[in-house]
Amino acid sequence: MKPARIPSWWAFPVILAIVLIVVVLAWLEYKSLARSYKEIVAAGATMPDADAQQNVFLDAYHNAVALKFRDALQQGAVSVFYCNDSVMGGHGAAEARDTIAEILGRLTGSDIYPVSGAGYTAVLFREYAVLVAKAKKKPRLAILSINLRGFSDDWLFTPRWEYAATTAYLRLLAEPPSPADLPSWIVSGQGDPAAYWAARTVRPAPSYAALFKELNAGREALLAAPPPGLSPEDLDRRRHFIENYMTRVTPEHPMLGYLLDTARRLERAGVTVLFYLTPIDIEGGRRLVGEALPANVAANTRVIMDVLARSGASCLDLTTLLPGERFVDREYACEHLDLAGRRRVAEALAGTLESFAAAATRPAPLGATAN
Repeated sequence: MKPARIPSWWAFPVILAIVLIVVVLAWLEYKSLARSYKEIVAAGATMPDADAQQNVFLDAYHNAVALKFRDALQQGAVSVFYCNDSVMGGHGAAEARDTIAEILGRLTGSDIYPVSGAGYTAVLFREYAVLVAKAKKKPRLAILSINLRGFSDDWLFTPRWEYAATTAYLRLLAEPPSPADLPSWIVSGQGDPAAYWAARTVRPAPSYAALFKELNAGREALLAAPPPGLSPEDLDRRRHFIENYMTRVTPEHPMLGYLLDTARRLERAGVTVLFYLTPIDIEGGRRLVGEALPANVAANTRVIMDVLARSGASCLDLTTLLPGERFVDREYACEHLDLAGRRRVAEALAGTLESFAAAATRPAPLGATAN
């Protein structure tokens, strides 16, 4: 007896049904992956319970800053953004707490969106630049501060100041789910969607121990030979000056790489970039450390500005802008400024931005040809 033959026209609906089942299952899996992404993004920026550890609170706070910026970008609400660290804000209860961004906004009539926090550097700024580059409505200008303390491995390049959790969170924000994630997730073999998203933010952790041993040789010699006659308070402040500003900067310094990466990402996105080096209490450093400190600051400034100039980035040197009395939190030998100091920085930036605008509107010389 011959087996019954299935008519060939039956094959099409069977194949179609199989395809539809596969598509529906894939769609459900993708929805699960996308739902997991939204949950992780929301949880990362949610403040924890009161009994949580301090680092958990800080991670949630800085993640919330990043999420708010992402949302503002998506709404087209960022025309100028200003990356800074704790120097941005006020530090004295006896005076107005106006930030540099607020003062600059009033001077220029611009709506400036600040992105700042304690110890923020281009380690984070370059991740913000990725968000900007992917935005549909991009800012026209980015202002980025460069704090020379950020080149010291005592201050940064340590777990507290590398902001590993927020760096990973920014990478997550920059890479929302797409259908291409479904095959990637399947190939990864990670059944838990959260594990898949976490793995996407991981980058190899480079070691800079050998480089900083070389860059810190002069600094260590100064630390080992304190001058006689200084009070305990001045000895401690001298140590801060040395640790903060006496690391030597060379073109191989990793922070320079972060700065260049930030500039390139923004410039390729069509965003004008202005870097500036923050003021330093050169007078206080000279008194406690000697001429070695202003000499090292000047040498490091030249290296940074030369490297940025070769990449086409504009950089303003404000390291020697202010006298010693404009600096507060003096026991830490840091860059925190009083209101008058913050106003001077804002005025210097406003003057540079005016020159930018004048250059953009200046007619081309006679005989010039368009590229």
